[in-house]
Amino acid sequence: MLSHQLRIPVSDDQHATRVGFFCRWILVCGLFLSTTASNPMACTAGGGPENVVLVVNGDSATSKLIANFYIAGRLIPTRNVIYLNGIPDVEIIDLEIFRDKILKPVFQQIEERKIGNNIDYIVYSADFPTIIDIPKHAEKLAAELKQHGQTIQSELYLAQASLNSATYFAGAVLSDQPGYMLLDANTYYRQPAEKLLRQPFVGARQKEFEAAIATFEKSKPEFDEGLKQLKEMAALNPQQIALSYWIARFYAHRNDAKQATHWLTQAVRSGWSFRSQTRADLAFNSVKNDPLFKGIVEAIPDEPFDFVPTRGFKQAYAWAPNGMLNQEPGQGNRFLLSTVLAITRNFGTTEKEALRQLRASMKADGTHPKGTFYFSETADVRSTTRQPNFKSAIEALKRLGQKSEIITTDLPVQKRDVLGLSTGIATFSWTATGSKIVPGAICENLTSYGGMILDEPQTKLAEFLRNDAAGSSGTVIEPFAIQAKFPHPLIHAHYASGCSLAEAYYQSVEGPFQLLIVGDALCRPWATPPVLQVKGIVAGEKITGTVKLNLDWSASKVPVAGMEMYVDGVQVLRDRTRPEIAFDTTELSDGFHELRLVAIANNALETTGRVVIPFQVDNAGWATELKTSRDNYLITDTVKFTAKSNFGDSIELTHNMRSIAKKIGREAEFEVAAELLGRGPVFVEAISIDESGKVVASTPLRLMIKGPLSERNRMTARK
Repeated sequence: MLSHQLRIPVSDDQHATRVGFFCRWILVCGLFLSTTASNPMACTAGGGPENVVLVVNGDSATSKLIANFYIAGRLIPTRNVIYLNGIPDVEIIDLEIFRDKILKPVFQQIEERKIGNNIDYIVYSADFPTIIDIPKHAEKLAAELKQHGQTIQSELYLAQASLNSATYFAGAVLSDQPGYMLLDANTYYRQPAEKLLRQPFVGARQKEFEAAIATFEKSKPEFDEGLKQLKEMAALNPQQIALSYWIARFYAHRNDAKQATHWLTQAVRSGWSFRSQTRADLAFNSVKNDPLFKGIVEAIPDEPFDFVPTRGFKQAYAWAPNGMLNQEPGQGNRFLLSTVLAITRNFGTTEKEALRQLRASMKADGTHPKGTFYFSETADVRSTTRQPNFKSAIEALKRLGQKSEIITTDLPVQKRDVLGLSTGIATFSWTATGSKIVPGAICENLTSYGGMILDEPQTKLAEFLRNDAAGSSGTVIEPFAIQAKFPHPLIHAHYASGCSLAEAYYQSVEGPFQLLIVGDALCRPWATPPVLQVKGIVAGEKITGTVKLNLDWSASKVPVAGMEMYVDGVQVLRDRTRPEIAFDTTELSDGFHELRLVAIANNALETTGRVVIPFQVDNAGWATELKTSRDNYLITDTVKFTAKSNFGDSIELTHNMRSIAKKIGREAEFEVAAELLGRGPVFVEAISIDESGKVVASTPLRLMIKGPLSERNRMTARK
């Protein structure tokens, strides 16, 4: 595996899950070689292309097609694209096959490429099995619950999981910890706010917390000991809202306005956003008129105290039982966001429909579309299951300036402005409604087999996708009418707050193990990214020595909290706003490289905006060149490449980190079947290599491989 000389530190944080079901995984990070040529600027929220691993079925023409368009459209770094071969051509696979053929190889590649520190998303292209058989985990869960004196309702835990959810819970799946099947397993879920101040921990630590806050009403010695214990916990978990807020209450009870203000400020920085709740808290009566304390209270957002606040996702975050962040080992869960880009077989979409849908989703970013969110209120249990939560979703959308409407039909009729939908119906035809889905929308249907892309007699999630929705979901096995298995209506509010599609989904589903989510994980129609301008380097230029990069955030409409710097796709710097960076190119090999500078907004979503700059290093005069006779080919063609270099002993031809061919010498000709690269826009480069493994990369060639798109679904077997 090729790599450059620079190295960055490895982070070894591990965290365990709740209730004794452990979910541990660790990935190392390092500097790696990227070969993507890209547009000079792109903006994202809720993570971006450098945070995504895209998994491609290397044996599938459709999977390569979808991946090629997504890589080009989303500026996915080449190093973040992983090809797998030998994937079973069926819809349902056993757990062991999933782990051995998909999950383990993906994590192995992430580790070898040293990008684990970056990755928040694992996204699948088309043509992967969507259902994972997990009978052993179901049996183990029942046995473990029995040991805790609990019984399991087996019909609630039918032993099949979706591809993306088994990936979201990858640590638990790989370590045979079946707690991911529990209906409250997803602690990234934005749950009722009543848990916020009461359930920050699990096990013995939770008991210690409960004992500490119980001293609030006791005598001074016990009170002081309780405060001491809370502060010790806060030192280990500085972002845990429950601790900072309770400590503020303790100090207020002691009439210490200065310390009460300090700790309340910490709670606000960690996401406390409930001004009215704070004002109504009698514990603050003694300090409420203090000018500094009063000023902090007035600065708190005035959200209703009903649900935990919307929050951006990072896999490095350990999500506590109350939905906040802990740092103490064993007191938080770590996950990986995951969706499937397209399902183009059985009862999914066609290739043509899938590409149309993804293009519409990518164009929707940052458009702040106008329209209406619809909530269907009928007597069908598929609808009544979610109806009690419609009000909170509608109120949240109203606070965001969004329009909502409750309808008494199963679907909106003659509505041309559908920004989002929560409904429940077994069978339907969207075109028959005469309604129009605004590109970028999430449309949700609670029914038994929306995600079973086989022959079950219900309308599939694909019906929304082929009509311009950015994403939809459905369960892969009978779920029963349980809200925890389906997106809470607040999914639309999380999305309209500026979250990515994947963030909106996983914040709204408490028990997602059976839920198949299909769509563009990075779609973010309501994002407002920070704007970053960079001087000192120009896209495509040759540079030598140390280059001074000047960063300017003055044109940004949102405040900037910090920045990240990526060289060839790996994070090499994360810092507060730094106006000038000395970029030493002497530690890079000559040849092509890519620089990404990412601005991080000072908000709970950590919205990001980026500048992507390809450049050439020319410190030693080494160079590699790659040419073809044209830049457009048919899928049936053979593509002829010529490469030459003044460096190394051999030349290797690569496509998205895949080695296509290799020849000895400093000049080489290659003939490659276009079908190996796949249809769509592709990037191919030549890498000259010496006997020590040092490389000099060419500027990638961008080719367009043309071929007909299927307008029919391909049928596969069940297993």
